[in-house]
Amino acid sequence: MANGVWHTGYEIVVHLTHADLGHPNRPGLLEEITRPIGDRDRQLLECLEHHEDGICQAEGEGRTPWMAIRRRTIDGVTTLVAAHLPLRTKATTEESDKHKAMKERIARTAQEHGLTADLEARSDDGRIRTDVLIAGPVGKVGWEAQYSPITAATVRRRSTRAVEHGITPLWVTSDGTSALIDRAPWVLVDDQPWHVIASRKSMLVRAGARNLQEWRCDENSQRPCPGSGGRIPRPLGPARPLPAAETDAPTGRTRRHECDGKLGADADPRPA
Repeated sequence: MANGVWHTGYEIVVHLTHADLGHPNRPGLLEEITRPIGDRDRQLLECLEHHEDGICQAEGEGRTPWMAIRRRTIDGVTTLVAAHLPLRTKATTEESDKHKAMKERIARTAQEHGLTADLEARSDDGRIRTDVLIAGPVGKVGWEAQYSPITAATVRRRSTRAVEHGITPLWVTSDGTSALIDRAPWVLVDDQPWHVIASRKSMLVRAGARNLQEWRCDENSQRPCPGSGGRIPRPLGPARPLPAAETDAPTGRTRRHECDGKLGADADPRPA
């Protein structure tokens, strides 16, 4: 168990083993952090590991990096204990509407550029289902419209299976804190109502992977592997706004896809 958490509002470390939580000038801090989750911002308290490293072990176990504080009494001694909040996996009605609108937008854009688009496409062996499978002369791209929370483990598993079936996965989200970011090819768009997503208005791609390179993850890899090994596409370089983002392209066998910074009627979804 962690003995401290990061307070995202005050940008301070809350030391749970200290009587004053490490902040004697904040007498109301204890009451604030022990409020029921429904009465405060769910992302008020963050795992220290996630704050410092951008990732924490709990995310791979189906939990979030956001924390709850509870009191635990053993042999008459009460201590404060931090626990990771579970991931909310059931999509809300609004998230479901956005998800449907984004799938239809992707399919429409692809078809208008001469590509084939299949919604909710299943593989022959039934192991994977892709939100929108785009196919063209140079390969297949499996778009995943992700508007509800998802675990890092699920992103890795589904992306790996897509690659095993000859599909380059590409995740689109409007949540800059989503667990899918930097764990698979991804793009970030603005959070807009479903009817705007469904319209023909251009949608800017704010960040993501501009160039993708595929390599085998093993002990000879020059870059860290995104999981336990195996072959999986991964963004090159840190996330930066598009279309200004650029990444190095080492020589060798590569498979690249570029994004022109738009996702709409005038955007070209084909691999470069």
